Amino acid sequence: MSKRNIKTTNLLFSSWAVVSLMVGIFMKEWVELVPKIKKDKVSHSPWMTCCSTIWPEDSLRVIRIMMMLVLCLSFFLNLILGMQYTYLIPQNRYIHLSIAFICFFTGCLLLGTLALYHHKLKQGQSLYFSSFKITWVPFTAYITAVFFTTCGFLCLLQCKHRCTCQKIHSSAELPRDSIQVTSLPESTAMPRSIIHKPSMPSKENCMDKEHLQKRRVTWAL
Repeated sequence: MSKRNIKTTNLLFSSWAVVSLMVGIFMKEWVELVPKIKKDKVSHSPWMTCCSTIWPEDSLRVIRIMMMLVLCLSFFLNLILGMQYTYLIPQNRYIHLSIAFICFFTGCLLLGTLALYHHKLKQGQSLYFSSFKITWVPFTAYITAVFFTTCGFLCLLQCKHRCTCQKIHSSAELPRDSIQVTSLPESTAMPRSIIHKPSMPSKENCMDKEHLQKRRVTWAL
């Protein structure tokens, strides 16, 4: 893959990750909770600011903060990748490594948040509700974590691609000692002169000029 294709793929993956997180915010049907007393299912998600009556809010406050942090990092990452794509920031190795670190950190943070949310569901199953059922929305969150990890690997690949190009350019440069100056042999023939000597005036031309001068002086008199 060329360097431009890597940047394009990286930007697309980060954009899909942001879109997937935004879909997770509007979709509240992450988990269906089945209460112990009532048999009606209750929808739940870690983005809910006010939890249901069967599950206290204090147990999910940390998860909601972690999800908000993941969302902020995803927007920041998409902005940095867009600036990198349009050459608004330097294209060096340290920038690529920094972006790769942010990608891996965001993906690991999202995976940790989802694992903690599943752990809270296991704990609440024995205290607040009888059972729960996971819908398709959390799977999109896992795919989002894969997108972030892929962006990190693409940044490392881009950094490796840059290092390889630098090695190729450095090996292509010739050292000064290897350059030899060869002198051309001296030519024995004299070069043809480009200066043209004025031709000697003939006698007829001189007589004509004297005759004209005499006529002019006679007319003036």
